[in-house]
Amino acid sequence: MQFPLKTALALSTCVLALAAVHHWKPDKGLSPSIYAEAWTVHLHRNPPAGVQPLPAQVAPTAPADLKDPAAPRVHYASSAFLVDDSGALDPLFARLAQLKDGEHVAILHYGDSPTTADLITGDVRALLQQRFGDAGHGYLLVAKPWAWYGHRGVDLTGHGWTISTAVGKMRADTYGLGGASFVGSSGASSRISLKDADQSAMELSFMEQPNGGTVRVSADGQSIATVDTAAETRQPAWKRIPLPAGAKTVDIAAESGQVELFGETFERSQRGILYNSLGLNGASTTVMSRGFNPAIWSAELQHDAPALVIINYGTNESSFGSFVDKQYEGELRTAIQRIRNALPNVSILVMSPMDRGERGGIDEIHTMATIPRIVAIQKRVAADTHCAFFDTFDAMGGDGTMSRWYTSSPHLVSADLIHPTPQGASIIAQIFVKNLMQEYDSYTAHQPGITQDTTQQAKPEQKQVSQP
Repeated sequence: MQFPLKTALALSTCVLALAAVHHWKPDKGLSPSIYAEAWTVHLHRNPPAGVQPLPAQVAPTAPADLKDPAAPRVHYASSAFLVDDSGALDPLFARLAQLKDGEHVAILHYGDSPTTADLITGDVRALLQQRFGDAGHGYLLVAKPWAWYGHRGVDLTGHGWTISTAVGKMRADTYGLGGASFVGSSGASSRISLKDADQSAMELSFMEQPNGGTVRVSADGQSIATVDTAAETRQPAWKRIPLPAGAKTVDIAAESGQVELFGETFERSQRGILYNSLGLNGASTTVMSRGFNPAIWSAELQHDAPALVIINYGTNESSFGSFVDKQYEGELRTAIQRIRNALPNVSILVMSPMDRGERGGIDEIHTMATIPRIVAIQKRVAADTHCAFFDTFDAMGGDGTMSRWYTSSPHLVSADLIHPTPQGASIIAQIFVKNLMQEYDSYTAHQPGITQDTTQQAKPEQKQVSQP
């Protein structure tokens, strides 16, 4: 077959013309950098970055008036990027400092696409469990709403489910703790493959309802439980199922009738952290402010009883400048209030989005203008509503970071200038945990009967941080 020279020349001329237009008018035409990136895009999955242990934390020097144990705590800044002037994290820190054998401290991290793939959250989980103990994998969705949904240390497959998520709906509906629901009848099933065979129990989350069907749960091919979802009224429900020692696979299958499932939580019997990554691809704050049915979400939050809820949105909102300036603040305040209505005493932390790059000119990458505006709104709202605030944007380097990250070797952000590579995600996680632990050490340093040594003891069976 003869090479289509004329067609190739015509296409090349068209591309060059569009690039020339873009050079003189950056908002039109096509940036040549798009084509340059084609050589660097890899369709295979990059290996995850290893999590490096944090250096020893040093408690900051306290003001004199805090050295009296009877004196009320006066908060002072100990972190460059984590703001908690109201002591919003004190209830979390108290739970961590008093953690006893067999007790779990749950953290819910709501976010968008990086959280969906367990980027950042997977590393945060490993670091916190390294210090306070590994209480298990935590919450997983029943199946993958998107091919890139994932959880560190777990493989998940499923088929036959009708999947619905709270993304973009802008109206309240029935979803589980993770913002998704899975409806299926006989033939619908999922398999969870555990890379570490040390999970002691699984709790299945589902919807009880009239004429609800049954679910069969098996471990390593052997049936271990049948869950009946039929009830007189429609309401969320949970079934805790002990797992056989050494179980490596768990199968969840609709056995009879129609069932509506939400997710499953894997736990270990030892003390430690359950760090639940609750990410939805394309999600924004409206998932919390509008998507969840308030009564059902409230029941789910109360059942999970977290010590901390992290609100980590903003990247997807940044594409809509008018929404950011006119509506975003109200949505964030509503989301916070909904959590407070369900959990009046829970610690809440607003975590800002990362930098987001956009292209201008032939080879220029700059920060999207809406990102600093979102960060400023989040910081102000967090202060007004007595929430803690972590400034991810400034912590990673502030304005222009994605340009530096993309031109670094290896790349720390993908070609879309939004999603971090595993190496970039690990950097964010370590900065976040370091700042959180500085605040924690500041808290424990001024509590009677608590020492740094006792809060950092690990259980003898505590495993090392594993490579994902």
